[in-house]
Amino acid sequence: MTDIRAQFEAVMDQLCFPVFMVDVNSAGEFSFRALNANHLSVTGLDHASVKGRKVHDVLPSRLADTITANYAKCVDRRAPYKYEELLNFETGEIWWLTTLSPVFDHDDVVVGVIGIAEDITSYKQRQFHALDSVVESKRLSEEISLFTGLAAHDLRGPLRQIRLVTELVEDGFVDRGDGKVELLTMIKNVSDLALEKLDEVLKHARSFMGVNETKAQVDFGHLCSDLAAILDPLSRIEVSYPNAHIIVESVALQVELRNILDNALRHATSKVRIDLKKTDSARNMLEIRVSDDGPGFAYPNEMLDMMKNNSPDMNRGYGLETVARLATSRGGRLWVAEPEFGRGTTVCWTIDAALIVYDSRDVPTPKQT
Repeated sequence: MTDIRAQFEAVMDQLCFPVFMVDVNSAGEFSFRALNANHLSVTGLDHASVKGRKVHDVLPSRLADTITANYAKCVDRRAPYKYEELLNFETGEIWWLTTLSPVFDHDDVVVGVIGIAEDITSYKQRQFHALDSVVESKRLSEEISLFTGLAAHDLRGPLRQIRLVTELVEDGFVDRGDGKVELLTMIKNVSDLALEKLDEVLKHARSFMGVNETKAQVDFGHLCSDLAAILDPLSRIEVSYPNAHIIVESVALQVELRNILDNALRHATSKVRIDLKKTDSARNMLEIRVSDDGPGFAYPNEMLDMMKNNSPDMNRGYGLETVARLATSRGGRLWVAEPEFGRGTTVCWTIDAALIVYDSRDVPTPKQT
């Protein structure tokens, strides 16, 4: 029986999008079988240096751990597996929308995986930029709405007083036929109309204070794994995180977690821990904590001040100042807690999200020794 992998390999270069194929042996080890010309062009990889070699012998350990975990899911499910991932190659960081499909032999054993990758980097960048604009627009809208609401509220009192005084004047007023009664009635009508318009302004102002965001299910552990592979590809730091699935505004979570985790990995000595738990709030809020064992801050508020000042040294991507504003704009908050490891820094923030699957056992990603 002809091996379908050989047939597919013969036509891969004719496809105008990135395609790759890996083999899996009985021990569950993955090796690169082929990458098409488009994939090689986009990633900067060399076919001769990867063909036939194990994934862990070609890529940095943490990156290899991340992508082989995805391959393993496809093999275990014996069915296609589709997901977003962020990978770092010689050509830079690339967001992929990847679809994996298992390859079976004549005994119905999975012997390989075919992957089709769509480069969605520009789409993700537009999402992130749009999110930043939305956060700033929402902040300005809320400030305007708050000012408008306060102004309208302050005007209601004097208008009510005008109407009340008018009614007092009307009581016992003698109509002398000089039009004074009509003037009093006009004052009352104008006051009523003005109060009605102010109620509309207040209602309109309040409508800007609550914005419904689009949410989706996110594999939290998968996201942590991808970010750790990007930010610490050589596994310098041990990173642990929970296996969980949450319903959340995914773009906001990606921006927040990447920036906080990036800061933790840059300052950590040997380990970083990511925790996820429900809050006591009546709303659907989750608390995310990122802890490192670095030198920490002598004064925790020092970091918060740096965020407010938006120091260039703190910037990587959107910056911690934007993360704080983003959390606040979604009804959450960001703060510095007591260090998880007795030293270092623990940054916490709350996010509007629902926990649907949670495995309390941490997934450790050991550092390279």
